[in-house]
Amino acid sequence: MGDAPVEVALNIRAQHAEGPLWDAATAALWWVDITGQRVHRFDPASSNDSSWSTAGQPGGVVLDAQGEPVVAAPEGLAVLDRSTGALDLRVPIERDRPENRANDIKVDSRGRAWVGTMAFDKRPGSAALYRVEGGKANCVVDGLTISNGPAFDEVQGRLYLADTALCVVDVFDLDPETGVLSGRRRFLDFSDEQVWPDGMSVDDDGMLWVALGRAGAVRRFRPDGALDGAVDVPTTNPTSVTFGGPHGEDLYITTSWTDLDEHNRTAQPLAGAIFRCRPGVAGRPSARLADLPAPAHHPDAPIEKEATP
Repeated sequence: MGDAPVEVALNIRAQHAEGPLWDAATAALWWVDITGQRVHRFDPASSNDSSWSTAGQPGGVVLDAQGEPVVAAPEGLAVLDRSTGALDLRVPIERDRPENRANDIKVDSRGRAWVGTMAFDKRPGSAALYRVEGGKANCVVDGLTISNGPAFDEVQGRLYLADTALCVVDVFDLDPETGVLSGRRRFLDFSDEQVWPDGMSVDDDGMLWVALGRAGAVRRFRPDGALDGAVDVPTTNPTSVTFGGPHGEDLYITTSWTDLDEHNRTAQPLAGAIFRCRPGVAGRPSARLADLPAPAHHPDAPIEKEATP
C-alpha cells in the first residue's frame, strides 16, 4: 500500500484545501479552500475546476437531496446559490459564539449531517461536534479544541473523531439508526510524534484512513488501532481523504499551503494541490443530506402571522 503511486489530480495552489466529497451521481469531487474562502467542484473527466467565493471561511461542503451544495459556513449550514454565490443560512450552529466557526462536515447513510466546530484562535476546549437532523443541530460531543472528521463505520457501529490540536483520534459506539453515541475511548494518539490527525475516511474493509499533517502521509489503521499501511504525499500537510471514482477505488487527498513556513512554501510547489492514488481498496461515495429546512422555515426565520379580520 505504501507503494501506491500518487499523482496530481488538480494542480492548484489552494491555501488550505479541505473536506473532499465524492458525488457518485455526477462523478464530481467537491472540496473547500477554507482560508481562501471558496467552494470548489472538480470534474476529473474534463479536469475542470469550478469555484465560488463565500462570505466567511467554509469548513466543508455536502450536497442536499437535489445535489445542491450546502456549506458549513461560520454560522451554520447554508445553501450555496451557484448562480449568485449567495449563502442562505438554514441551520444555525453556535450563532451566539462569534469567536467560533463550523469546521469539518460529513453525512451518514441516514442523511444526517455531523458538523464539528472550532474557535478562530484555536482556543482549547471551545469546540464541539453536532448532529443535524430534522433541521436542528444537537450537540453530541463538547470540550474539543479542533473537531475534525468524523468518519463512520456503520457496519461495525463506530464513529471516529479527531481532535487535531491534541493530536488524538477517539472512537465512539454509534447506533446507526438513532445516531446516538456512547462508549468514547482513545483510538490513536500522535502526541509523541506531534503530527496532526485531520480528515478521515473508512474503506470497505473497515479500515480507517487518516490524513496526517506534519507527517506528509495518509495512514491506514485496523479497527484495533494497528497501523496497516501508508501513502506518502510530496508535501508536509495533507488535510483530508475520501474515496471516489467509478468504483470507489480512487483515494483523493487534499493538502494545505497555509501552515507551511516561507521556506517550505517555496520548497513544496505542490502544497495545496489535490492528489489521487489507487491503494488497492475501495470506499463508498458520500451520502446526500436529508431534511434540510426550506428557506422560510429555518429556526431564525421570522414567524409569519395570518392577518386578523
